[in-house]
Amino acid sequence: MPDIAADHRIPILVPDLGTEQETLRISSWLVEPGQAVVVGDRLVELLIPGITYDISATQNGELVSIVRHVDAIVSTGDVIGWLELDQS
Repeated sequence: MPDIAADHRIPILVPDLGTEQETLRISSWLVEPGQAVVVGDRLVELLIPGITYDISATQNGELVSIVRHVDAIVSTGDVIGWLELDQS
């Protein structure tokens, strides 16, 4: 039987920044697991040599899991965390 709670989670993905030749690194998580977020809240900062890029919440909810931590090297499409959607 599927986990019903899992149906309300969405991944936080590394977007395509057009930086195939550059190293992407997580420089900072701006929220902690258990913290509520609303659309537009900054969740995490990625560092590209010379540039900082913010990933923002696309849905209201709660950060429930950080999969990739600070200083991790990441690539386009990597799941770096999970949001539990606000069902209210």
